[in-house]
Amino acid sequence: MAVKFHQGQRLSYGGELCTVRYQGSVEGTRDCWLGVEWDDPSRGKHDGTHRGKKYFDCLSKEPNAASFIRLPKQFDSPRNFFTAMGVKYGSEDAHKSSLASDAIFIGGKEVDEVGFTLITQKQSAWSRLRIISLDGLRLNGICSQLFSLESRRLAFGQILYSEFWCDELDLSRNLFEVWLHVVDICSALPRLRVLKLNGNRFKRLRSEAEEEHDTFNQIAELSLANIALRWDTVLALCTQRRFPKLQVLSLAFNPLDGSPNSSVNLLTPSLTRLDLTSCNITSLQPLAFLSELPNLLALVLRSNPLATLSTDTQLIFPKLLTLDLTSTLLATTSDLGPVPKTFPILCSIQTSHTPLATSHPSSRLLTIARLPQLATLNNTTIPFHERTNAELYYLKLITSLLLAAETPEQEQHVLSEHTQWSHLCSKHGEPESILEKKRNAQDQEPPQEDQEYPPMSLGAHLCAFTFYTTFTTTTESESQTHTRDLPLLIDIYALKGIVGRAFSLPPMSLRLILETDEWDPVPAAKPSENDWSCSEDEDSDDDEDTKARKRTEREERKRKLWIKREVELMDSTRKAGDWVEGRRARVRVEMRE
Repeated sequence: MAVKFHQGQRLSYGGELCTVRYQGSVEGTRDCWLGVEWDDPSRGKHDGTHRGKKYFDCLSKEPNAASFIRLPKQFDSPRNFFTAMGVKYGSEDAHKSSLASDAIFIGGKEVDEVGFTLITQKQSAWSRLRIISLDGLRLNGICSQLFSLESRRLAFGQILYSEFWCDELDLSRNLFEVWLHVVDICSALPRLRVLKLNGNRFKRLRSEAEEEHDTFNQIAELSLANIALRWDTVLALCTQRRFPKLQVLSLAFNPLDGSPNSSVNLLTPSLTRLDLTSCNITSLQPLAFLSELPNLLALVLRSNPLATLSTDTQLIFPKLLTLDLTSTLLATTSDLGPVPKTFPILCSIQTSHTPLATSHPSSRLLTIARLPQLATLNNTTIPFHERTNAELYYLKLITSLLLAAETPEQEQHVLSEHTQWSHLCSKHGEPESILEKKRNAQDQEPPQEDQEYPPMSLGAHLCAFTFYTTFTTTTESESQTHTRDLPLLIDIYALKGIVGRAFSLPPMSLRLILETDEWDPVPAAKPSENDWSCSEDEDSDDDEDTKARKRTEREERKRKLWIKREVELMDSTRKAGDWVEGRRARVRVEMRE
């Protein structure tokens, strides 16, 4: 007689869990087939379609999550609570039988199994277990007769009579079909505080408050990872009425990429930590309802395709302290711009394994400077001196961008991109002298060499560059000179861009030659055979004027044996400060040949 299966039935074949989606014939075959969706998508072969005909749908979006099983292939037998406990922790009478077992002889001497007996006794003492893990044991309910109310009540009484001390229960990756079967087990464990149901596939998760009574009143941590949940189901399940003391909720590996249909947030307000790892979240906007949770302190968004933190409407998580953005798609530190307003008291953030962390060699400093309330970055405490260095570095970076801006609109754009400018200026002092030079005419006299700036001020990192040309152009009949104060942190590419705009020339067609005040010797030419030198005695007959003229000529010849050192600023991302020393620099501008 053929076995009759029902939709949503949970089965196990060779330890691989699946859910029944179809039973019947398949076109082109003569046998009866069972269409199943595997919990592990890599186990399947298709999506419920065979030769172009759709037989059933899958909850998973993976293209190969389903397959057909030829009946009557035997499936693994499910287990009830007591059978699973016996498999994992041994029979309650195991230690009694071990005492009556045959003695073991080694080298002709009888050996007592003291250690083994203690282990067996400890495993079989179910009631004293504080943590019970029945993960992957094909458990489907409290008893074998799940549709018999009398059997369920009898099994409930047996567990309750045993007075279990268990406060953490792991029922992950099992064969539960309805929520009520979980309620049966948990209601017999009054001390339960932590419940893990990862990897299950429930056919029905509706509210059954009349059967639950006070089953989950003491649950503080609940894990529902990888059970194909949607937001509407989560909101209906994790309510304040069902979980009044729930603090930690894990919804990792669920398809939570959309927004809930309900506009009312039913999540229990006692939540302090929410884990949304790998939930296909691309924006914070669908999570707007989470900002209504009054006690949410930690939000985990690891391994999501999240490329921006900007939202259509301003979201504020008033009490959030920890944000985990590990392995997201945030590209640069500019993407952290909305963080101070969205998370006003955030003190810890994780950005490791993101493009942001590798986009700039000083990304850690920029992250610290952009987030003034941050105390911990990537699980590392930020010391006072590191924050000070980061903020001064960021302040210099913004200043260099302001100096490079040529119009008020460009300056305003820079300030809008770097919202911490005002805060940093109020904390470390606004670089008024630099901004004043920016606003003045370009021909203003550069600061004198002896003008003193505080060592940590921005003025101490400025240099007065004088650029001049040695050629004429079609528009200018004479050589030109351009003087400008620039930070030594500017790279050569940016420097060429400024020079090109100043002289209206293509930047990459220019050569920048830095003229220094240092002299290098020129190797003297070897004397020829006709060369001869005279001694002082040969000049003894000359008068004083002739002797003075000859001394001047000799000194002039010596000077011609030395030449001023010149350095070409080659195209690169190196900083100008790598070549320039001091507060002034003179650069000759030439055209490439």
